[in-house]
Amino acid sequence: MKRSLLSLAAALLLTGAALPEQATAQRLRVHCGPTTFVTSAKKAGQMSISADGSLLQLGETTIATTQIDSITVDREAYNPLAIAVNYSEAGARLTVPCHLKDKLTITVDAGKVGFLQAADLQEEVTYTLSGTSANGSFTMDGEYKAALVLNNLTLTNTAGPAIDIANGKRINVTLPAGTTTTLTDGAGGTHKACFFINGHAEFDGAGTLVLTGNTKHAYASDEYTQFKPTFGQMQVAKAASDGLHIEQYLQVQGGTFTFANIAGDNVDVSITKTPTDTLNGQVFIEGGTLTLNVASDDTKGMKCDSAMTITGGTIKANVSGLGTKGISVGTDLLIAQPTTTATLIDMAVTGTTYMPGDALLESKCRGIKVKGDFTFDGGTIKISATGTKSKAISVDGDYSYKSGSINCAVSAANM
Repeated sequence: MKRSLLSLAAALLLTGAALPEQATAQRLRVHCGPTTFVTSAKKAGQMSISADGSLLQLGETTIATTQIDSITVDREAYNPLAIAVNYSEAGARLTVPCHLKDKLTITVDAGKVGFLQAADLQEEVTYTLSGTSANGSFTMDGEYKAALVLNNLTLTNTAGPAIDIANGKRINVTLPAGTTTTLTDGAGGTHKACFFINGHAEFDGAGTLVLTGNTKHAYASDEYTQFKPTFGQMQVAKAASDGLHIEQYLQVQGGTFTFANIAGDNVDVSITKTPTDTLNGQVFIEGGTLTLNVASDDTKGMKCDSAMTITGGTIKANVSGLGTKGISVGTDLLIAQPTTTATLIDMAVTGTTYMPGDALLESKCRGIKVKGDFTFDGGTIKISATGTKSKAISVDGDYSYKSGSINCAVSAANM
């Protein structure tokens, strides 16, 4: 191996020295088991091997020759901050830029892949995940923001979360147009969600994300989650607890969301452990379409601990469980239509009372429940409430009508 590497290195050195400037998009690929380290053609021209043949030097990166299976060259574009993970039933294969090698602790166990970024890695790395594994996972931790591209990924972890991001910074998640990513976790675990992000999650891309949460939540974040206007679709196929469980705040600017087989709330937004966090416990719906299915007893379609502001988009809900709420707001609710973007709330409320006669647990079915004040200033509200003792809208504080179309009665303190 050492002799062949020496020969190949010499050939590549000569080739690299002769490469014209326009050919520098070529990559040198050093294959080491499941991980391939890549560098640019320009760096290939600086490659050297130690006198005893034990070390391959690529710029500032050193690789022991005993770890190297082969070295190849291709004409793919080189991105020094792009990591690729391709899953298959034979195990995951990784492509990692050489200059990141010493900034990462990488673990690969068949389909279980983990990255720990060093504290001094202060560049935004993009992780692109693709392929299929019936027993795989992806974990990442670090001290700097990162990006995640889910490119036709089908990932099932039989014993834990499918994806777990723990770095606490901004994580941009992209679903490329025309792709479908399906994530499934294992049942009976101790993890928080099938797809968990400890940090600020921002979703975009016109693809589709399908989530199955067999242990607890389908998706969860410990800080805010934003779905941008370009976001495609999220389908929660199952959740043993909440469909989406988000701390700090939720902002929906676009996208299509559907929920099925939810044991807890479809969407639950809670206050963090630091009460002074920005917009803590709030929800902002500015676009998109959410179709809520509230069938489990004493649950909510969309719940927040603080205020909710709906200024665009469509919320449809089938509220059928006992004591269920289509929308439950911890403080004040504003529904408005400040622009030409339509605001529509459309619900069918057929549920009845949960635990009737119990002073502590009794809960009546409501389309919208507001613990503070409710201001309606534009848009359309259509709610039919036919369940026994159900109500379309119940407000503990004051109700203020300014504009808009509403077809149902509002029960409020000032009515």
